[in-house]
Amino acid sequence: MEEGFYWVLYAGKKLIAYYSHEEARDYVTGKKIRGVWHFANADEAVAIDGEAKVLEGPLHPPA
Repeated sequence: MEEGFYWVLYAGKKLIAYYSHEEARDYVTGKKIRGVWHFANADEAVAIDGEAKVLEGPLHPPA
């Protein structure tokens, strides 16, 4: 997936999030993974790839 802003579904909420190819550690398995979601205006700041479902995107800036 390309880096950028997306509409995603996370924890039952539709949110705008930025996807980046950062390396992170899966807190359940302890394994290193690539892909992190950074949420805008949400209680949680980040989630690993696979925890959020992409609804639309990547979003493009307005003309």
